[in-house]
Amino acid sequence: MSKPWQWNESLETGYEEIDAQHREMLDRVNQFMQAISEGKKEGIVCETIIFLEQYVVEHFHAEEVIQSKYRYPGYKNHKKLHEEFISKLEELKDTVVQGGISPEVTFEIGSTLSLWLVEHIGMQDKALADYLNSESNE
Repeated sequence: MSKPWQWNESLETGYEEIDAQHREMLDRVNQFMQAISEGKKEGIVCETIIFLEQYVVEHFHAEEVIQSKYRYPGYKNHKKLHEEFISKLEELKDTVVQGGISPEVTFEIGSTLSLWLVEHIGMQDKALADYLNSESNE
């Protein structure tokens, strides 16, 4: 199976720490999708949730520090989106802990991760990168 998500230059922010974290997220989403397609949902669901719990702390903090430092005008909204993702992650984890790994929760995790790649990294973080790059050119 080919990777559903490919890293490309349009996703780059110009900040290696952020780009490396985004590439890791993309790789993890690909691993998740591959494992699900092979019927290996139990291990990958737990592994993905554990990864995301660490990822959101490190990655969101790194992005927010940069946004604050450069007075990004979209900072409050961006931070709110991070908080909403954290809440969604907690909700998914609670669902797994309380009810186990069902096809529905597996689908919801996959959908949440795919949406995050497209809407947040592909759009919100790209807008941040465009702002940062325009600021550095002035």
